[in-house]
Amino acid sequence: MTHLFRQLQRLESRNQSIRTAVIGAGFMGRGLIYQLCHTPGMFPSLLVVRDVNRGVDAYRACGFNPQDIIVSDNRRILEDGIQKRRPAITPSIDVATSVIPIDVFIEATGHVEYGARCALSAILHRKHFVSLNAETDATVGPILKQKADQAGIVYTNADGDQPGVLMRLIEYCRGCGFEVRCAVNCKGFMNIRATPDSIREWAIKQNTSPRMTTAFTDGTKMNIELNVVCNAANLLPAKRGMIGVKTDLKNALKDFQDNGALTDYGTVDYTLAGDFAGGVFVIARAEHPEMVKPYLRYLKMGDGPDYLFFRPYHLCHIETPLSAAEAVLYREPTIAPLGAPIAHTISIAKRDLKAGETLDGIGGFNAYGELETADKARGLLPMGLTDNLTLTRPMAMDEPIPLDAVELDETNLLVKLWREQQRMSIGHPTLMSAHLHHDATD
Repeated sequence: MTHLFRQLQRLESRNQSIRTAVIGAGFMGRGLIYQLCHTPGMFPSLLVVRDVNRGVDAYRACGFNPQDIIVSDNRRILEDGIQKRRPAITPSIDVATSVIPIDVFIEATGHVEYGARCALSAILHRKHFVSLNAETDATVGPILKQKADQAGIVYTNADGDQPGVLMRLIEYCRGCGFEVRCAVNCKGFMNIRATPDSIREWAIKQNTSPRMTTAFTDGTKMNIELNVVCNAANLLPAKRGMIGVKTDLKNALKDFQDNGALTDYGTVDYTLAGDFAGGVFVIARAEHPEMVKPYLRYLKMGDGPDYLFFRPYHLCHIETPLSAAEAVLYREPTIAPLGAPIAHTISIAKRDLKAGETLDGIGGFNAYGELETADKARGLLPMGLTDNLTLTRPMAMDEPIPLDAVELDETNLLVKLWREQQRMSIGHPTLMSAHLHHDATD
C-alpha cells in the first residue's frame, strides 16, 4: 500500500484531493467523515443523509463550522460549494450522484434496499462506488458489479471491514504462490437466539443500534461478510453456516485441520473465542520439499505444508478511504464479485413462527442468516430480502425459510435486482463448480 499513500501525499502537496461523498451519518458514516479529513489527498466533500440535522452534527463533530456547511437539493449550489471546498449536505441520493465534481461515493448505511438504490444511482451517473454495506453486496452485489462494469466505473466493497481485509490477505498469499485453503473471520461470541431486546444494554454501551448489534451477535453479519468473500475469492463454506472452530492462535492450524474446515476446495470459516481479538487469518498451502518448506521453517512459519497468515486487527472506516482512493487513482476494486454468485446467505427461523407473522429483516426478532452454496440455496429465501415479509405458512425454529413460504413484492427494487441476478446465473456454471470439474478431469 506504500505506493498508494505516496500518491495521496503527492495530491496533498499540490493542494488537490479526491472529492468523496459519504452516504449515511451513523456510527460508521461519522467516523468516515473524520477519517477523510485526516487522510492525505482526500476530503469529505458531500454527505448524503436523510436527517439534515444529523449531517450537520456529523460535520461539526469533525471540526467544521456549521455556518460553512451548504445544505441543498440543488445540484448547481452543491457543485459551487464543493469547488470552494465547503462541506455540503443533501438528502437526495439522485441529486448527489449528479454532482459533477464528486469522484467517488462511499455508502455506509447497512440498509440493504437503500444501499442498492444508491449503487444504481451512482452507476447511472458513472461515479465510482465503494460499499461499506456487506448486506447489500451479499444480496445483489454480483448484478451491481456487472452493471458497474458496463458503465465503466468501479464497484467495490470496502477495505477495513473483514471482507476487504481478508481479500488483501488472500491476494497476498496467492501472489506469493500459495494455495488458499481457508479464509477465516475471528469471532469471540455468537448466540443465534439474540434479539434487539436481549442485546439492548450491550448496544447502548457500544453506541450502536440494537439491530446492528443483534446481527453481529446472532452470526448473520459474519455469514454475510464471508458470503462477500466467497463471491469475490472463489471460496465456499465447508457446510451450511460453516464449522465455527473453537481454537486459539497457537492451535488454530491443527484445529482447523481436525475439524473439517479444510476441504479439497478453498473454504471460508470462522473461529469462536480464542485470542484473535478483531483479527482475520488465511490458511494457505505450499508443499515443495526443497524450495519452499525449508525456507518457511527457517522463517519461523512452521513445518507446513499449511501455514497461517494472521492479521490481528481490522480498522473499518479508518481503512475504507483506501478503497475509494484505489477506485479513483487505479480504477481497481478492493473486493468485488467475480461473476454470478457462488454462495448466498439464506434465512433461518430464529424461533417457531406462525403463518401470518412478519419477517423483520437482518438483526431482527424472527430470523438469522447462514452461508450456503448457490446450488443448495436454490429455492430458499435470501436473508437480505427478509425485511417486512409475511409468512404464508408456519416455520419451525432453525428451519431454512423457502421462497414459497413468503410473498415477495415484485415491484420492489431489491427484488427486481435479485431476480435479474438470478437470470445472470442461468446458463453460466458457478466458478467453483467449474473449478471442481476441472480438478476432477486433471
